[in-house]
Amino acid sequence: MTDFEQDKHETPVIFRVFEGDVIAIFPCLPWSIRGTDVASYMHVGQHGATEPAIVYRTRLAKPEEYEPLKRELEGLPFGYRLKVYKRITPEHRRACETERRRLRATL
Repeated sequence: MTDFEQDKHETPVIFRVFEGDVIAIFPCLPWSIRGTDVASYMHVGQHGATEPAIVYRTRLAKPEEYEPLKRELEGLPFGYRLKVYKRITPEHRRACETERRRLRATL
């Protein structure tokens, strides 16, 4: 059995309903060092890239809709400590771009 360790820092997340399923959007986690895509997660498809503008084509998920996905992400094997937001903030955008620049600098 492996030791499970929960993240020590909070990860911002926005839960939306996309094509009938709940999607977790991580507005501070760039998917790549180029472009504007951020990381996302769904039960089907798992981790992937999404454009931040997806929030305009989806609706906000209700707590009872996103709770199973939130539990999955906070449990094994991920261990996220999630902080749920309703929208992407300017602070999220800045944090994402700062991380993208940091990643590019490591190349």
